[in-house]
Amino acid sequence: MKYKLLALDLDGTLLNDRGEISKKNRDKIRQAKEAGVRVILTTGRSWRSTKRYIDELDLGDPVVTFNGALIQDNQHILKRVTIDDKLVKEIILFLKDLDFAPIIYPDDNLKYYETLGNFKNDFYDFSKGYEKELIKVDDISAVNWKNVLRISVIAEKPDISFLHSELKKKFNSNIKTVDTFFFLWGFWIFEILPRDCSKSNALKFICKMYSIKQEEVIAAGDNNNDIDMINWAGMGVAMKNSLDNIFREADYVTENSNNEDGVAEIIDKFILNEDQSP
Repeated sequence: MKYKLLALDLDGTLLNDRGEISKKNRDKIRQAKEAGVRVILTTGRSWRSTKRYIDELDLGDPVVTFNGALIQDNQHILKRVTIDDKLVKEIILFLKDLDFAPIIYPDDNLKYYETLGNFKNDFYDFSKGYEKELIKVDDISAVNWKNVLRISVIAEKPDISFLHSELKKKFNSNIKTVDTFFFLWGFWIFEILPRDCSKSNALKFICKMYSIKQEEVIAAGDNNNDIDMINWAGMGVAMKNSLDNIFREADYVTENSNNEDGVAEIIDKFILNEDQSP
């Protein structure tokens, strides 16, 4: 079999717009596993909000969360990459000076915020079912933060290029920035991550664990935080419903969207039928 690992983004890729895994996608993933292919979830979500899908698919392989900052299985954290403790406060103060509201994600699976501004209702809707993870603090810059996996800002489209530019000028290569658009809520989440954090670096780590070659990997996604793994994988796949710029990065674009069992299409074409070309 040419491909030995299938890396799947969650939102907009494996999940439909209702946040569900379709029966067809679930069945095809089971068949791929039975054929000996490792199925790896690679998501910007936290471990806790990913766990229900891990259980639903009965996945025993490692899972990549926080866009590559955390790799773990059901028993162990295999790799954790955090933002330098000294930088965290600087970043928080810098964002507040720019009039943005940071959300802090340490490795305790909780989210800490001072204010969510105009996005409060949308973010609570986005976090539905995980509201207990949201912890309000009086002054987010006064906390002595440790082991921070990421810092996020909810933003509108015009803010994104500005944030990338300003953070790069201020912090250069000491951090990494990515952005993700959430279609259902109409907002962007801008993320500040550890400098060595990416979905592709996480996949390199996992491939080394299992002696899997880069060309034996399929990676599928739909958003800006998926670009690096789509570029890196032997077969990079963009979903039909992807942001327009993702199509240019992919070796293959699905004929079916996340609402039309696009993941099942990938498995049928490149794993079960072993199609060798996009």
